[in-house]
Amino acid sequence: MNYRLHYKKLSSDAMQLCLTVKAWTYHYNIDINVDWTTARQWCQKHFTDMVAIQNQAEVEYLNQVLPFNQVYYWIGIRKIDGYWTWVGTKKRLDPEAANWAENEPNNKGSEQDCVEIYIKRRKETAKWNDERCSKKKATVCYLASCSKESCSEHAECVETIGNYRCQCHPGFMGPRCEEVVQCWPIENPQQGFVNCDGVFGAFHFNSSCQFRCVTGFKLEGSQRLRCLASGHWDNALPVCQAVQCLPIIDAPGGWSMNCTHPLSINSFNSSCEFKCEEGFELKGSNTTWCDQTGQWTHKPPTCTVVTCNGILAPAKGHLTCADPLGKYSFRSTCNISCVEGHKLRGKATLSCLSDGNWSAPTPDCEVVKCDPLKPIPHGSLQCYDHVEKFAYGSTCWLKCDFGFVHNGTNSTHCTEQRNWSHIPPVCKAIQCSPLSDAPSYGSMTCTHPLSTNSYNSSCEFKCEEGFVLKGADSTHCDHTGHWTHSTPICTVVTCNGILAPAKGHLTCADPLGKYSFRSTCNISCVEGHKLRGKATLSCLSDGNWSAPTPDCEVVKCDPLKPIPHGSLQCYDHVEKFAYGSTCWLKCDFGFVHNGTNSTHCTEQGNWSHIPPVCQAIQCSPLSDAPSYGSMTCTHPLSTNSYNSSCEFKCEEGFVLKGADSTHCDHTGHWTHSTPICTAVACDPLVTPSVQHGSVHCQDHLGEFSYGSLCWLDCQAGFKLHGTPRMECLEMGKWTDTPPFCLGNRSWMSVSAGILMYAAVGAASSAGLLLLGGLMFLLMRQFAKKGNKMNDPVPLLA
Repeated sequence: MNYRLHYKKLSSDAMQLCLTVKAWTYHYNIDINVDWTTARQWCQKHFTDMVAIQNQAEVEYLNQVLPFNQVYYWIGIRKIDGYWTWVGTKKRLDPEAANWAENEPNNKGSEQDCVEIYIKRRKETAKWNDERCSKKKATVCYLASCSKESCSEHAECVETIGNYRCQCHPGFMGPRCEEVVQCWPIENPQQGFVNCDGVFGAFHFNSSCQFRCVTGFKLEGSQRLRCLASGHWDNALPVCQAVQCLPIIDAPGGWSMNCTHPLSINSFNSSCEFKCEEGFELKGSNTTWCDQTGQWTHKPPTCTVVTCNGILAPAKGHLTCADPLGKYSFRSTCNISCVEGHKLRGKATLSCLSDGNWSAPTPDCEVVKCDPLKPIPHGSLQCYDHVEKFAYGSTCWLKCDFGFVHNGTNSTHCTEQRNWSHIPPVCKAIQCSPLSDAPSYGSMTCTHPLSTNSYNSSCEFKCEEGFVLKGADSTHCDHTGHWTHSTPICTVVTCNGILAPAKGHLTCADPLGKYSFRSTCNISCVEGHKLRGKATLSCLSDGNWSAPTPDCEVVKCDPLKPIPHGSLQCYDHVEKFAYGSTCWLKCDFGFVHNGTNSTHCTEQGNWSHIPPVCQAIQCSPLSDAPSYGSMTCTHPLSTNSYNSSCEFKCEEGFVLKGADSTHCDHTGHWTHSTPICTAVACDPLVTPSVQHGSVHCQDHLGEFSYGSLCWLDCQAGFKLHGTPRMECLEMGKWTDTPPFCLGNRSWMSVSAGILMYAAVGAASSAGLLLLGGLMFLLMRQFAKKGNKMNDPVPLLA
């Protein structure tokens, strides 16, 4: 570890020694000795506080680096409330960490409450001595490396040489003591519950867990555990033990016991079931449970012999019983017998069983009976019974139902041998005579519930499809042997008469009679009309025609759609767009049609011609754009057709000669012909006399026109003044003022030459006079300018 010493001038002119070890530094003031309180105030003002010495290494280090001071140095410990206390940390001095000199502290005069350190003393160097706080000494301070961010709130920041450490409070750990000590997690005990909580979370330091058991169990161990700072619980885990009941002691009474112990023997939820020997019954509860209080729910029962209900001898009978264990008790037996003329119904011997019931119901002594007479079909029996129905002495008579008769003896009686004296006779249905065959065009269906054509026989009559019944639709054979109705007849169904529709014809076929079932009628329409409905009608079995009478309606063609750029005009004889309708097409202004412009609706419902199309009138195609120009066209309908238009423009340096636009009109002609583009012209150049020079030009588009290039050559003895080369621009202007040739002649000769040139071509004496006037004006102008004979003369006309 490297140490550095450096000095800093303070405002009090005191010197401080700074030892930098990472962040913690020692500082001292040796120039001015002050009392302990002033020394501490100085440390707190400039640094952290007076030095607090924590170990021997710090003592040795201070003794090594601090300079010798005859009165030594104050350190940050003094007596507070009778205890030596480090003032910076407010912690009492640990006796084991004390560094007192021999026989110190002696506290002379009981006023030596502050502490000095012997730095570089020959004897007991670096030891401590208690002194009066008012004495003057040098000061040792420290600048702490600890800050609020150094450790968490659960720690003390402890300064060390060159570093610091976080001294964790109990229950915390980690570099900054930010982690809470955790105990191992606790789960619910068997047959119990645990509820854990704490300020720092369950299973963490200072958290607690509360235990409780379910019903029937009690807690063995501590009811509450707390998580200690060591990460261990303060007690062992408790357990839930089942509540115990006392064992059931066997007692006399003839019962047996069967017990189940789901948890442990004679504990909570153990149960015992009691049973008695056969023929004995339990007095008390047959089961008992060990409840949550440790008590059995019921006392042991007792066993008593089972008894059956008392029985009496039946009417017309006798009873004899034997009772080995008591009157009508388990294993008792009773015998029953009947008097003469009666028979026993049931068991003759009864036994009292272990469940307290007799082995069979008590029997009866009943009178002798004949077999029950069966019901006579279509008849009824009437009986007189002296004792019981169909018993000895009973007499019965037969009576036949309505429509039935019997043959033989109609009475019988039950004998002492349990037989009837006669067999009962039979009741037979009364007969009707057979019916004739079914009616023509019909059918007959008969049912004979008893026998053919007998009482209650019935017949139903139905006609074939298209026929109706005339007479009763059914007949029955009554109790007198006669049919209720005679056989009916079947007549054909007829439909209402029909008429031919307007513009139509009617033809009918009637196989069974006029407009009757199976009659058919055909309807047709005259030319130019079509049938709306069915063409053939049939008379149905319900008296209605198979369809309504159809109509003959005029044939129609599909409606004509509007013609773009045209209109339709129609003449309709009957209905719009119907047979005979005729339509003509008329095109709009500027449009013409191709093909036949009229059409009519035929008898087939089609138009004789497809209506033509109105097309825009065409103009002949225009020639290309003019030379040195452009042409822009728009065609709202079609190319070069009615309402098409074209605009013309010239390139730069050219002007349009002719109309700047043209349109295709309704006659198929353009309103204007294509214009031409001519070059822009500049003012003509006038050349001087050939004795002075000559003008040469290149005219691509015409003399002195746009793009023309001209230059001047001077004769020998003459010099060119001005720009030798000029170009005609797109605005019709030359690029510069024209040049001229000037030699050693006089101005008069030059002027005369110009005048001579200008007068060439003069055709009259008026021209000569004009030139003379011009000569006079020029002479006066030159005289006004001081007779400057050598000024140049322009070459432009």
